[in-house]
Amino acid sequence: MNPNDHQEQFVRNLTNCQPTLYSYILSLLPSREDANDVLQDVNLVLWRRSKEYKSGTNFTAWAYKIARFKVLAHHRDRHRDRHIFDDRLFATLADQAERRAADDDGTASLLDDCLDELPIKQRELIRERYTPGGSVKEIARRLGQSAAALSVSLSRIRQTLLDCVNRKTSKRDGGEAAPFNSGPGGTQ
Repeated sequence: MNPNDHQEQFVRNLTNCQPTLYSYILSLLPSREDANDVLQDVNLVLWRRSKEYKSGTNFTAWAYKIARFKVLAHHRDRHRDRHIFDDRLFATLADQAERRAADDDGTASLLDDCLDELPIKQRELIRERYTPGGSVKEIARRLGQSAAALSVSLSRIRQTLLDCVNRKTSKRDGGEAAPFNSGPGGTQ
């Protein structure tokens, strides 16, 4: 696989796993703010280690393992908080979530299909947003639009992708499938 294909597949996998990765982290932390902070840290580590990911393996399970260590570090850094889980409970919760990730239901390939269905400009915008230096502010500046307008556009594209994955999941499963939750307050 050439480097561009590897990077594109990595971005697709990273985008696809955001809702479940956020849910996993949130299940191990006491607040959404903490979960959001840890998710950002995990995404940064995943990106920095992207060349270590072996294509064809379970990306979500790999991301969960990194998230688990980041959550442990977060707990360690906030050890004074009396609402922290003990190590055994944390390990049990993390193990259960990782087993669920290992039972990936094929949504990554559905997301790939949905990304391919997007108009080229939208697909490129998503790709640009989820590559290094792809901040909303920087992309908006380059495109000559406000960050707020770009955020709305990205949110709509992510919602389109989520709807597409839900539709394809339902069709694949032969009926009504439970919709994917996109995290706090809508799409990520």
